[in-house]
Amino acid sequence: RATAQQKPPARSARPAKLNCRFDTTAAWYVRQRAFLDESKHDWTNDSLRSALLRATGMKTASPLPLQYGLRLPFDSTPPLSDEAQALISQLRSTPRGGPWPLRSTVGAAGTRAMLALAFRDSNFPSMVMHRMMEAGESEALGADVATLVDRVRLGAGRKQLFGTQMRGDESGGFVLAPLEDTAHDDMPREGAGLPPLHLAVCARLIQASG
Repeated sequence: RATAQQKPPARSARPAKLNCRFDTTAAWYVRQRAFLDESKHDWTNDSLRSALLRATGMKTASPLPLQYGLRLPFDSTPPLSDEAQALISQLRSTPRGGPWPLRSTVGAAGTRAMLALAFRDSNFPSMVMHRMMEAGESEALGADVATLVDRVRLGAGRKQLFGTQMRGDESGGFVLAPLEDTAHDDMPREGAGLPPLHLAVCARLIQASG
């Protein structure tokens, strides 16, 4: 498994040779699939949901993609559109208790779009992280929150907890950004509903290969 001292497979690794089989009965998989299921259309604010999806260019694929909990250095972060900037300003001014993009309000796709916005604005992740954490697991996917926690900690000069952020190195490969507990890197991931790190690396490499 990858640790802060070990490199995961290089970007050029052949996906066909990678063993990325997931156990669909694993707790993390079941937990995510339950949260991401939108078949009941059980959210209340279609206009806010639509605004989030437009602002991020996200599609409401069914089923929604799993959160592997690993951002690679070559992951693209599109610039904010005028609509996205206006939406972020609106959300920043929303008082606690106001309409915030949580699952019951905008559905799982809306919360995923909210996550995408947070990663595109360096001043927004902390607010989104705290609102999601306050709302609890039924309203915000723990696996999504974990990626924000690590982003915020690294931005503040601290080590990440869940091993969700990678950095490029001088050889052109990538390594884990500094991790708080390198001896037990998968334990916090399990608690957040994320797959083991070696499986996340494998799955993301296949995604990146197209």
